[in-house]
Amino acid sequence: MTTLVAVHGDITAQATDVIVNAANNAMRGGGGVDGAIHRAGGPAILRDCIARFPHGLATGDAGWTTAGALPAKWVVHTVGPNYGAGQRDRRLLESCYRRSLEVADELGARSVAFPLISAGVYAWPRREAIATAIDTIALTPTSAEEVRLVAFDEGAHREISSALVMTTSVRILQGVRELHRRGYHGIRVRPGIAPSGMYWRAVLSDVDHPDTTIQYTSGAETEFAGGVVDAMTPPAAVADLILRALPSAEAASGDPAYADWFAGLVALVEPEHALPVSFAEYFDDSDGWEIGWGSGVRYPAPPGGSGH
Repeated sequence: MTTLVAVHGDITAQATDVIVNAANNAMRGGGGVDGAIHRAGGPAILRDCIARFPHGLATGDAGWTTAGALPAKWVVHTVGPNYGAGQRDRRLLESCYRRSLEVADELGARSVAFPLISAGVYAWPRREAIATAIDTIALTPTSAEEVRLVAFDEGAHREISSALVMTTSVRILQGVRELHRRGYHGIRVRPGIAPSGMYWRAVLSDVDHPDTTIQYTSGAETEFAGGVVDAMTPPAAVADLILRALPSAEAASGDPAYADWFAGLVALVEPEHALPVSFAEYFDDSDGWEIGWGSGVRYPAPPGGSGH
């Protein structure tokens, strides 16, 4: 099983099998992470780039070279989309992580260190860049035992670390969506913010058996429903945990309107991991649920007669 961790440090100092370089299309070195890797690794990396990529590399693709004088065994180069120049298709950014892991697998790598691709001079909004990195790594089959997200900036490291913890909340919502897809339309989530304002909370229940609930708070980090849910836990596994904790739930409570409504909610949550809120101190949900506490973005309340 792959472990995903946040690391505060220098990408060039990572003694992993692979370090990933946020390169440019020319593949001849550059600024930022790209320049740092070429400087630390020495001229062997550039020579390999010229030999292996005579015509450069396409945005979203990846390929490998020697690591030169770096402590890693290989450098996997990938070209992120330039958000500031109008390349705003998230699928290109996803492809960078996916292709990098595929190349790392071809090399037999067991450990991979990524920078936060496109979040520097390419100006991809950092919150979405982090969510994209976490979700794509989680969804990509890989033989790597450890994947690192490395941030030189302390603030970026804190954001990545926080996002990894909050991803448990996202996986819970995705687990409920998975249950709806299996026909368990009666599973409900009531999300909110604790009175302290510090923790996201959720109460899960089944409409036909409302007295049995699952309580979760982000203060518990990865502990959920008697198990562990983290960034690398598939939604299908979360769904199984929920069913074990709500054994009376049946795939017979047909409510496609609610299931469609909830799927739309999760689709808004996923891009930036902006969690929904239906209750909090001094919060009025008459205009719908808020997507991301304090954002002002509202999503319509659950369809009438479907409950919460």
